[in-house]
Amino acid sequence: MRRCRIESLGVSPPRRRLLAWGSLQHAVEAGERCLEASRYQPADVRVLVNAGVHRDEHVCEPAIACYVQHALGINIDFHGRRTLAFDLLNGGVGMLNAAHLITAQMLAGEIQVGMVVASEVNTDRRPDPESTFASSGAAMLLDISPRNGDGFGAFVFDTREEHADLYTAVVSLKEPRGRLLLRRRAELEDAYLAGASAAVTEALSRDGLRPGDVDLVVPAQVSPSFLRRLPGAIGFPAEKVADFTASLPDTLTTSVFLALDRARAAGSLGPGKKALLLACGSGVTVAAVTYQF
Repeated sequence: MRRCRIESLGVSPPRRRLLAWGSLQHAVEAGERCLEASRYQPADVRVLVNAGVHRDEHVCEPAIACYVQHALGINIDFHGRRTLAFDLLNGGVGMLNAAHLITAQMLAGEIQVGMVVASEVNTDRRPDPESTFASSGAAMLLDISPRNGDGFGAFVFDTREEHADLYTAVVSLKEPRGRLLLRRRAELEDAYLAGASAAVTEALSRDGLRPGDVDLVVPAQVSPSFLRRLPGAIGFPAEKVADFTASLPDTLTTSVFLALDRARAAGSLGPGKKALLLACGSGVTVAAVTYQF
């Protein structure tokens, strides 16, 4: 079975406040590291999707993907190859949404190489106490796997609109340049866990797998309490759920792929291993997809 795979992965990890970077810097560094680890050249990338939500100075337009494309030198000349670059915003599940989209394009024969980037930052001079999160970036280059069965399995997105008000994000214009206000209600993690249970069950079923077939679950690092409760909600032993919350805070869109990078560096994942990626976002939406290395 032909599948789309992560050909290379690059991350820009959280930095101390003294060395704080903006969203574009994080996205570009992650993209550069991704390209350095790849066998492809920038000109080979035919679709570039940015899934980051919170940007420098809360800018909305033009698309941040276009800035990243220019900084990485991906087909920026008027003549020659063209690259479609655009933003896709869907909270914490955005990178998996983008991977799903690019996978569909590849399997349809429309493109051969695509890139997904994301970065998060709050540049407010006086951040709201409830709206702080670690700035970071992540990028992955996708292509068709040369080996049948390797790569992404079926993507599942479980959305429960009745819980949409449990997590809201707005930019208040009561202050010059705006101020980010994030509000997470106490019931949010319960909604995530319920969505995770349903999404994981469906993802495993669609790929013909059982929990015992998966070597490691790599979830968004939402919080220590969420990671403690997650194994019971999805029917996996605690030792099979990657928990890096002691040193890796929640970073929204980039969280799953920062955790995946940590797991690979630790030797927990490699050729022949199966992972389950799990992202949580507003909506409330939980995304799950299996991955064969």
